[in-house]
Amino acid sequence: MPPAWMPEWRLPQRGHSYDLRNRRPWIRPHRPRRVGSPTSPRGRCIVTGIFQHLSRPLPDLAGTVLNRVVQASADLALFVDRQGRIRDVYQSSDLSSEDLQVWSGRTWEETVRPETRAKVALLYEESRAIGVSRTRQINQELPSGNEIPVGFTAVFLDDEDGYLLLGRNLQALSELQRRLVEAQQALERDYWRLRQMETRYRLLFQRSTEGLLVLDAGSRRILDSNRAAGQAFGIPPQKLTGRVFPDELNLTPSQVQEVRGYLEGVRDQGRAATVQLDLSSSGWKLEASAIREEREGILLVNVREIEPTARDGIPHPRTTPSAAHILEYAPDPFILMDRDARILLSNQAFRDLVQVASNEEIRGQVLGRWLGRPGADMTVLMTNLEKFGEVRLFPTTLQSTYDLESEVEISATPVTGSDPPTIGVTLRNVSRRIWQDGGSGPPRDLSRAVEQLTDQVGKVSLKQLVQDTVSVVEAHFIESALKLTDGNRTAAAEILGVSRQSLYTKLKRYDVDGSDT
Repeated sequence: MPPAWMPEWRLPQRGHSYDLRNRRPWIRPHRPRRVGSPTSPRGRCIVTGIFQHLSRPLPDLAGTVLNRVVQASADLALFVDRQGRIRDVYQSSDLSSEDLQVWSGRTWEETVRPETRAKVALLYEESRAIGVSRTRQINQELPSGNEIPVGFTAVFLDDEDGYLLLGRNLQALSELQRRLVEAQQALERDYWRLRQMETRYRLLFQRSTEGLLVLDAGSRRILDSNRAAGQAFGIPPQKLTGRVFPDELNLTPSQVQEVRGYLEGVRDQGRAATVQLDLSSSGWKLEASAIREEREGILLVNVREIEPTARDGIPHPRTTPSAAHILEYAPDPFILMDRDARILLSNQAFRDLVQVASNEEIRGQVLGRWLGRPGADMTVLMTNLEKFGEVRLFPTTLQSTYDLESEVEISATPVTGSDPPTIGVTLRNVSRRIWQDGGSGPPRDLSRAVEQLTDQVGKVSLKQLVQDTVSVVEAHFIESALKLTDGNRTAAAEILGVSRQSLYTKLKRYDVDGSDT
């Protein structure tokens, strides 16, 4: 029994001894049992045992704490020796469809993507330096050919056993990151699209020649206005914003009451009769339309000046367009050239016909550059212009810059009073003109002659038919050339590309009358 002076709480317990000198129990310090660190021989045996147990079915691992830790912390674990070769593999149920045991004996660098092999070397270096490396994402290639991102942490065991690599599957996280990036890009595109739409809206809103006001439907307070609206009411647009329309504008009481009733009708019914106002000593017409924006209503008010009218009620144009403006947008090609046939000015129709983009590219060029027979046609055109003072419906062909050929008729006349002297030339594209039956057009004359020769099939030989056809065609084109050159045989020979002697011979052969002029 303990002495009476010894308190009950000082009674020695199991594992304790009693210190008689100081009259107190002496407690022997408890020394915990060493299990072993990963770098100790005992720890290496434990790590090796983890992979031995991990190869068994899951129920066998229930009693091993370290095995549970590996399963809980890693989806993919690799036991790699100091040469970097895989000795054992653990895979979670998420990767059960992959046969990862084929990696045994291969280096870890061979199983990852080439762009992430530098990270493998960093994992080895960090684990050797501090024991456990930081987590790095590695793009791991699976035997099936698929690729998954894995966050690996390397644990250095020792120079003999190598490394333990614990990896977490980051495929779900990578998919979330990809969706986040796509969502951010979509938001960025929508933001810039809205910015562009707002810029276009502001540009059209301010450049409009009609006055525009944006009102709050309930309070009729002006939310936005353009310059034309400020000019109509005689107030700068910056000072218009925030005012109540039309109460705080320079309008008569009757006009204010009329406009207020009109806006209330548009707000309640969506439409109302147009209101006319007298502003700045002229008449203006006010129209409004209701727009639903979120939960609030918006009124878009359009203020347009009424066209001034004469006493007979016919509206007068505000501005008279100039002749140059009319010719620029005329449907028929038109050019202005000097006495040397160099183009000074051209309209859009002519530039489209010759396939040239701007007037600067065509200015200074000679008209004969685009004519089908430059030397002959320009000579005949200028000769007749000097002889008769004008040329009407001169037929020729026009070759565009990109070899598009068109049949045209040219009319030209000198421009009186211009300094220096200029010539106005109008062209008309007749490529798609349909010749009427019984007309005197060249296509119909030639076709009739061919039809007459066709009736001779079976009556004469083929050789004779060919010779007669050639004669008809030659005579037709010789007559056309003489008409173009006004009977000038020299110019006609140049057009046809034959010598004068050859042309004289054919004139006698086909009994075609032509004389030099």
